[in-house]
Amino acid sequence: MPHQTSAWSKQQLEKMNQEDFMVDFLDTFKISPVLSDSDEAIDDMQKKLQRVEQQLEK
Repeated sequence: MPHQTSAWSKQQLEKMNQEDFMVDFLDTFKISPVLSDSDEAIDDMQKKLQRVEQQLEK
């Protein structure tokens, strides 16, 4: 069975690098804190965000 891949277009990459896209993306994975989150939950989310940032920097 053939495997099909596609590359991101320049416009798609530019959109993905915009701040509002990244905020929505991170909210999808519940990395951003909400008002009802405890300090422990916020610390956990910050650790997750740091791991994501480390992977993006590689």
